[in-house]
Amino acid sequence: MARQYAGYGRSLLEFQIVVFGALIVVGTAVVLTRSDTLDPSTYAAGAGLIALVTAATVVWRENALVQRFSLALPLVDIVGIRLTVLADLTEQSSGALLLILPIIWIAYSFGPWGFTICVVLVAVTSPQSFYAGYADYSSDDFTRLVAYPLILVILASAAGVSGARIRRKRVQLAAQTVLTEQAVRARDDLIEAVVHELRTPLTSILGNAELVQQASEQPQTVARRAGVIVRNAEQMESILADLLLARSTGPALLGLTSVPSDLRALIENCLAASRTAADARGVTIDVIASDTLWAEVDPNRIRQVLDNLLTNAIKYNRVGGFVVVTETRTIDTVTFAVTDSGCGIAPPERALVFEPYYRTESARRSAQKGSGLGLGISRDIARRHGGDLRLVESSPAGSRFELTLPLELSGHLSAEAAAPQR
Repeated sequence: MARQYAGYGRSLLEFQIVVFGALIVVGTAVVLTRSDTLDPSTYAAGAGLIALVTAATVVWRENALVQRFSLALPLVDIVGIRLTVLADLTEQSSGALLLILPIIWIAYSFGPWGFTICVVLVAVTSPQSFYAGYADYSSDDFTRLVAYPLILVILASAAGVSGARIRRKRVQLAAQTVLTEQAVRARDDLIEAVVHELRTPLTSILGNAELVQQASEQPQTVARRAGVIVRNAEQMESILADLLLARSTGPALLGLTSVPSDLRALIENCLAASRTAADARGVTIDVIASDTLWAEVDPNRIRQVLDNLLTNAIKYNRVGGFVVVTETRTIDTVTFAVTDSGCGIAPPERALVFEPYYRTESARRSAQKGSGLGLGISRDIARRHGGDLRLVESSPAGSRFELTLPLELSGHLSAEAAAPQR
């Protein structure tokens, strides 16, 4: 209940100012017209309670304890108003009109159970003469004994219904706000993920384009580099198409389009794209795998995973280091291990490397740029294929990541894909 009714400080202050102002107006009228029949001490006690509650609301309206027990303050107002009514020895209904204010506010803010507490409190603080009036009822007492309580119940019920409706609307608005914030975050995550995946092929395109310019008299070199540029440009086009599709359909998770694909060919494409960066750092890359290995995968997504693993293995490697890609196959799965000779990952950080935006301390200290998204995206892609991506081991001598994929064979590809491992 504390959490539900927290934040009533401002509305409680506004209500209390209205009650205090009404007390001044009604009290002034009572004192000027019937001062000779007024019990000063009782009236002062009631007015003092209301003034005390008003002062406490002004000073401590933002206090968590006051907000937690915000129902208690209007209840004290009710007690104060009842005392001012009892102080009027000749007429017990004139000042009682002030009861409408706290009862309606409580019914509006706290609903039926708050109104029930108000009724019980009013009943307890009403004098015996009030109940005796029902036993000796006459038409002269209709307003005081029937009309006034009935009007009070009707107004309080209307306030309670309005308050409940507004609270429901507030909950709905808060839920819609949460959904909107989630949608915005999902959109931002999608954009950041796509931008991250575009960076690798774009770097390869730029690097190979520069080499093409420098090797204009070597047709074979130009053709090889041009092929790398075309493949990476096609990959970027595919990623951009996925981004447009996700924007139009809503989900931030890019879809998979699985087709029979030669995984070894994907590795070779990734090696060609990474060769420039590897040569720049003097990193050698060895691949120990079958000449052909077919599986039902999304080639663009799996290439993203392989690109990310090779890019990280080169980028965070030592100058003159090495990267080794090996293959291990079972009847149903194939596992590619990417081992590097980099600085490794500290033990406390190994469980965090797949978290979005997380970069290891060594990566942050290095001059290499990164967003910390690649490994998390890659693991997600692997798991959506029915496989997994794991950090198997890491030490100051290097790290080893393993990508496991299921071998879902189809038709004429089965015999070739099931060939013995080299």
